[in-house]
Amino acid sequence: MKFVYALALVAAVAFAEEIAVSTKMINEINTIQTSWRAAHNHITRMPKSQARRLLGIDMDRISDFNTIPKKIYTAEEIDNAPESFDSRTKWPSCTTMKDIRDQRQCGSCWAFGAAEAMSDRYCVKHSKSLRLSPEDILSCSGSCGSCDGGYPSCAWQYWVKTGVVSDACCPYTAGIDPSTTPKCTKSCKNGASWTGDKHKGEKSYTVSGEANMKTEISTHGPIEVAFQVYADFMSYSSGVYHHTSGGYEGGHAVKMLGYGTSNGAKYWLCANSWNTDWGEKGYFRIRRGTNECQIESQGVAGISA
Repeated sequence: MKFVYALALVAAVAFAEEIAVSTKMINEINTIQTSWRAAHNHITRMPKSQARRLLGIDMDRISDFNTIPKKIYTAEEIDNAPESFDSRTKWPSCTTMKDIRDQRQCGSCWAFGAAEAMSDRYCVKHSKSLRLSPEDILSCSGSCGSCDGGYPSCAWQYWVKTGVVSDACCPYTAGIDPSTTPKCTKSCKNGASWTGDKHKGEKSYTVSGEANMKTEISTHGPIEVAFQVYADFMSYSSGVYHHTSGGYEGGHAVKMLGYGTSNGAKYWLCANSWNTDWGEKGYFRIRRGTNECQIESQGVAGISA
């Protein structure tokens, strides 16, 4: 009987799915470069297929959905952008700019990046903090997407066309059952009116390239960006990230809120939606000026009504 049990255990181990990032890869990353540090976290320890579910952007098709206008700044406007910038410092009373959220087991990054940046831009416009609902965007924006992924520019068009309710009206419930996207009920959990709680955008647009993105962020606040994720990104712990090791896993969307330079390395400052025990307490810095992982190609933003 012990022999049979031992064989069963060996078989179970042999067929167990590999974790998202191995210890071997983490050690390799930390050996071959010093720009950033890798370490285990709750994402790296997930089965690889589970970690991939967090990546809700199809980078091969994203440009097909970017039907909104492109924002291009003048040379004078670009020259006026500061050399370094942090939205949290520029607008300290906007508490949403310090939020690190958790999409859980749902490919809703596209909705989170949008809702977070929209919330910040509402505060920039109205000097009032308001958390807009990623679940409204996730569940009620129709063809924009689901827990299987979606498209940022579509989310921003939804904001302009119908508005997005507050998180208090429609709190986040997705990601517990990874196979289910919550239904759109158009009913506020806090008893408010769904239509009365809608907050709209005045306009939305795309923005790309280092110079335009710097100017946009320092003028109007955080934007949403999409980028390519390789296996090593999941193990990011600190520093200025650049792709070092591991294969392509999928596309991801986050809020970009600033930029700067560290030890001579230019970076973008972004807020992830993988909770505070990932990265630099939920944030990460990624190489700027080289279109690292296509992050300077897919920015989306807008102006709050």
